[in-house]
Amino acid sequence: MNPIIQEASLTGVFRLILIVLIIYYAFSFLVRYVLPLMMRKYVNDFQKQFTNENQRSQEEMNRKREGEVSIKFVDKDKNKSQHPDDGEYIDYEEIK
Repeated sequence: MNPIIQEASLTGVFRLILIVLIIYYAFSFLVRYVLPLMMRKYVNDFQKQFTNENQRSQEEMNRKREGEVSIKFVDKDKNKSQHPDDGEYIDYEEIK
């Protein structure tokens, strides 16, 4: 008889079934109880971070006195990003 090939025994089959059941119940436990707890914690942390950033923004806006004007300058060079693939702009007149 070839030593690599083994015969299936009844205890081996029961052990396989037991291992599959343990893995199934462990996975279902994780999905049912542990995963929702982790997701709830993640969502709560994200919500706290969002509310803190929103409160800071509101406080910054409230610090300005009524009627005070603030101007934020935007760099025009950043808006006019020219790529070498864009080509060259040529002004033209329509001839009729």
